Amino acid sequence: MKIHRVVQMLGATTSTGKLADDMYDLGHKDYYSEAEGRHIPISHMDFQHMVRAFVKLTEQEEVLDRSKHMGRTKDLVKTIEDQENKILELTTQIENLQERCNNKDNIMESLRDRLYDASSLQGCYYTFTEVPQDSEGNAFIKNCKKYLNRDSYKIRVRGQHLKPELYGKGRAYHGANMEDSTHMRVYIDTKKGD
Repeated sequence: MKIHRVVQMLGATTSTGKLADDMYDLGHKDYYSEAEGRHIPISHMDFQHMVRAFVKLTEQEEVLDRSKHMGRTKDLVKTIEDQENKILELTTQIENLQERCNNKDNIMESLRDRLYDASSLQGCYYTFTEVPQDSEGNAFIKNCKKYLNRDSYKIRVRGQHLKPELYGKGRAYHGANMEDSTHMRVYIDTKKGD
């Protein structure tokens, strides 16, 4: 029985007396028949032939869907492998950079130690001590100031040893003043660059 007859019979059995409009347009839609080697209108197909064609198309779609999925899977596997290679390459670069940083840290620590050893002062910060605060001591300080290289160094003179009559009077709470001292200390400091 042809499809257009099946549609008419089914339409007659409904309460409205017909099927949906697109069922009556099947004469305008073609199906390629491999057995006949030509396109035939769906409405002229035999019912059994149309069911077999539908089953065949469904199987072909499943195969196509699987093959599309397989293609996507292969692409995804390739993408994942590429990403894993990039991650491995970046991991290697990170390890190399960490090693270089550790080497630089060791070099910096060594340089810091050498600089500290070279610049650290052994003993006290003053250059001269126990300089008497009399004419001889004042002449010594005057000559130090006179011949000092003022471009590179500066000189500071501070009091040392409180006079005995000022003991216990709180005059040397923050260090002895020059007027209250019997001796002097001389500090010669290197000038810092600007």
